[in-house]
Amino acid sequence: MSAYEGNNKRIARNTLLLYFRMGVSMLVSLYTARIVLGTLGEVDYGILNVVTGCVAIFTFLNGALSGSTSRFLTFELGRDNQEQLKKTFSATVFIHIALAIAIVILSETIGLWLLMNKLVIPAERMAAAHWAYQIGILSMVISIIQVPYGAAIIAHEKMDIYAYMSIFDVGAKLALAFLIQVIGGDKMIIWAIMTMIVGALYTIFYIGYCRRHFGETRCIKFIKDKPLYKQLFSYSWWDLLGQISGMLQGQGINILLNMFFGPVMNTARAISY
Repeated sequence: MSAYEGNNKRIARNTLLLYFRMGVSMLVSLYTARIVLGTLGEVDYGILNVVTGCVAIFTFLNGALSGSTSRFLTFELGRDNQEQLKKTFSATVFIHIALAIAIVILSETIGLWLLMNKLVIPAERMAAAHWAYQIGILSMVISIIQVPYGAAIIAHEKMDIYAYMSIFDVGAKLALAFLIQVIGGDKMIIWAIMTMIVGALYTIFYIGYCRRHFGETRCIKFIKDKPLYKQLFSYSWWDLLGQISGMLQGQGINILLNMFFGPVMNTARAISY
């Protein structure tokens, strides 16, 4: 079999895996949303959606950097330059750690101010909303740290791992949706904690898989290479405007709906999306 035929088969296989992942994820997520809505109720479901959205609004830079990370890792793999590949991966890890710290600072200042002063949340649910918000920040940090490792898996074209882990994610949340029905306590806080744990397991698997199979992920060290950082950020800049616009369009509308119509409207929007 020629290299051309092998590439075609790999592309076809990866495409089918991604479509399979998308179909399964969509169907399972729809059913999970129904169960979680029935368990939390329309008010708590809406509060959880808008509270986590307050954290997500600060992740626009993460989306832009994710594309940049995948692009540069793939480029160095194509050049078969292992030394530069290691440097690029290490640089992206430290960039995402710095980004996670920045998002925590923004979330604990501007985001917390939004939560406490602008969002419409029933007084009796404010304490639970605050807990869900803090758990949401931790979940976001875990998700950001995972990005370089997910980008490495995509760069190495391991779409089967990517697809199976996505299916694990939605499958685990479906199992938790059934479990939360029989657990006592504040359902909204418990759901936030359990989904954070699933995200942590997801990240641990990605890191473990990458360290076992990809040499560039095994030795992370701080890189003093200004041109490399400049390249990574300059490429990200082209995606940044779109990421900001998309985040404001999505989460900005969600916050405005809450301010003018309350958490039940956030529930309706979350289900429609």
